[in-house]
Formats: sequence, structure tokens, C-alpha cells
Amino acid sequence: MADDLGDEWWVSDDNKTQSSAEELVTSQKKTDGELVSISKKPSKRKAEAADATKKEKHAKKKKQSKSGQDQRKERKRITEESEENLSKPGSAEDVRTMMSKVLKDRLGKEALEDCLPAEDDFYPDNVASLVPSKYLNNVLTNWRAILKKSLFMKKTGSPCILIVTSSAIRAVELNRLIKDFLDGKCKVAKLFAKHMKVEEQKKFLTKTNCQVGIGTPGRLLLLIKQGVLQLESLVAVVLDWNWRDSKLKRLPDIPEVRQDLVLLLKDFLIETVRGSPCKLALL
Repeated sequence: MADDLGDEWWVSDDNKTQSSAEELVTSQKKTDGELVSISKKPSKRKAEAADATKKEKHAKKKKQSKSGQDQRKERKRITEESEENLSKPGSAEDVRTMMSKVLKDRLGKEALEDCLPAEDDFYPDNVASLVPSKYLNNVLTNWRAILKKSLFMKKTGSPCILIVTSSAIRAVELNRLIKDFLDGKCKVAKLFAKHMKVEEQKKFLTKTNCQVGIGTPGRLLLLIKQGVLQLESLVAVVLDWNWRDSKLKRLPDIPEVRQDLVLLLKDFLIETVRGSPCKLALL
């Protein structure tokens, strides 16, 4: 038979098989290379950029967390008053100082001095920080006799003790705290604004022989001006001076309350105290 001159006769079938195998391997290598190139890790530059972004986010989050903690710390520090000042009981001079600051721009020097209470217009200060009942028992040693006389006289709207507080909530709390002192026979007039209408309070005062009135400066001032709250039977005006609320503010520290308190003292209570058995007490 004649040879097929078109074939490369010197290449055997085995060589052809080997060549095909090599081509297949080369193809597979290329394919594997493509797969590797797809699944291979990011370049070093990209990895560094991603790491820097991650660190930046972590630092920002840490900074925000620290800022939040700092804000919480600032919020906890409600007042710049020292612990010594916070625990220091009020005195007659504190009352005089408060009134002077509020009234100095309204009154002349002589007029201002005339409306300020004197040292002997006060009961002893609550230097031992006694609870309300004990402090009142200490300063009003003849309370039982006063109470007996009040019950006998039966004067309406004319309490023996007037307690001035910073808020309605505090008035309710204080009324509960002095139960031991008051005795079950006492009637207490609640003279504050929360859930209490002026007309209801006026009606109560005109019909009731009450021994104690407890309320806020603004409402007390209004009821006195309207003539339903009488002051002639008073033996003590108790200012809830030393108690502090959740913001560590006292009765004289709240601007709107302080304003009414000074007017109440200047226009009515100081005049009642002078030349009478009645005195101011700082609870």
C-alpha cells in the first residue's frame, strides 16, 4: 500500500497521544490559573486599605463610646456645690442673704433692712439634721398646749403652723413624715396647686378649723391675699429649707419658687413674726 504522504510519518501514534496529553494539561493549567485568579486573595494594597478602614471605624466607635461616658459623667455631676455645703444646714443669715439678693434692686438700703428678719425672729437651726417630727418637737416644746387651745377656739382658716415647701410632691411627703408630731386630732390644710383647685381650698379654709397649713409659696401667697388664709394664730412658720430634690435644689434654689417665697416673707410673714410669739424655723 502506498503511504499517505500528507501525514507526518515520522511522528508515531504514541507521540501524538503524548502531544494531545500535553495540550490537555496546558489547557487545564490555564483553567486552573483562571480559577486561582478569581479566588485568590486581594492584593497587599487593598488589604492594607481595608485594614486601615477597619481601624478607623473601631477608633471612631471607641471615641463615641468615650464621649457618651463623659456625657454621662457630666450629667451625674448636677451641682458644683461641695459635699460640705450640701450637708450644711440653713441659718437665719441664709434667709437674709436670699432676700437681699432678690430685693436689692427694688428697695433702698434702709427699706431693705427694715423688711429683713432679725436673728431673734428664728427658732434654733436644725444643726443636727433631725428628721421633721423630731425637729418640730424640739423647737415647739409646748405644742400640746397650743393644739388644745386651737381645738377649743375653733377658728376657721387660721392654722398654728404654716409649712412652706418647694413643691406639691414634697408637701405630700412632708405631711406624711410629721404624722407623729401632729397627733391624730390635727387637721391639715393642703395648700398647693397639684390636683387642688383654689376654690376647693378656699371652701375648706372657710369651713375648717385646721391646725396646720402646708403648701407652696405661690399658692399660700394667693390664699392670703384673698383673705381666706389667716395668720393671727401662727406660732411657727416652717421653711422646708434644707431638703433637696433630685437635682439637689433646695427651696431657695428654684428661681420661680424663690421669687414667691421672698414676696411671701416680705409682704406677710415677717410682719406676723415681729413682736409676736411666732418665729421662723428652718427645717
